[in-house]
Order: sequence, then C-alpha cells, then structure tokens
Amino acid sequence: MNPFRHPRPWARVASLVALGFALWLLLVPRIALYYVDDGGAPYDVDVKYAWGRGTSDQVMALPADLFGDEDPAAGSGGKDGFLTSVRLNCGLVFTSGENEADSPGGDEACSQVETPRLIGGIGLGVLAVAGLPLAGRLPQGKGREAWERT
Repeated sequence: MNPFRHPRPWARVASLVALGFALWLLLVPRIALYYVDDGGAPYDVDVKYAWGRGTSDQVMALPADLFGDEDPAAGSGGKDGFLTSVRLNCGLVFTSGENEADSPGGDEACSQVETPRLIGGIGLGVLAVAGLPLAGRLPQGKGREAWERT
C-alpha cells in the first residue's frame, strides 16, 4: 500500500508507534551506573534499563589503579587511592528510587539520566496524541482527486 495514496492509515500507525515509544521513555525504570569524584559529584554516568537485571543499589570502593591507565575513571584517584563506583536504581521519570538521596551524588546522577528522557517522552507523547486526530483530516482516497475533494 502506497503511503502517498493512502496517508490516513500510515499517519495513524506513525502516531501510535510514537505514542508507544513515548510511554516506554516515561515508564521504564532506569539504573544509573557512575563514578564519584573527590567532591562527591558523579561523572562517567551510564544508564541501563531495569528489565530483569535486579534493582539493588550498590556502592563499591575500588582501588583507583585497578583499571590501569586506559580507564578515564582511574585518573581521579578518589580518597586514599580508592575509586567509588555506584549502581543506583533511579526509578521511573516521575518517581525516585529508594536510596537516591542517600547515595553519593545520587540526586545529580539520576537527574542526568532522567531529564532528557522526561523532556523527550513528553514532547513525543504530545506530538503522537496530536497526530491521531490530525490523521483523521487526511484524505482516505486515492491519488490527486482525493486531495482536490478535501
């Protein structure tokens, strides 16, 4: 089926796919993996999705030279030659994890993880919801005659 001859169903499908992706961005829990520098600020923040990975929070103190010179985290050194690594359940975009405030740099790390997904999810959701009624205004017929009748 040619999308230019039948634009209405394709616009609805695109809106539903965008709505599904927006809901995924907003409703899937996230885990932040990061290191903490000497000042308590997180750096090298990575995000994982909590699908069957378990959501336990972990704070590990590792020797700073464990990863060698190739790892950028090893340059920080940490306190007393230790490097602090954190795995933190940030929860959903609208909620916080259980130990977010108690973990070193937890609030800031989860904010770095969740803010782009919150903005993107809400924006994409608004576009998807607006696209559903607008798809009804598109012509359903074939070719140029359908466009001229509307």
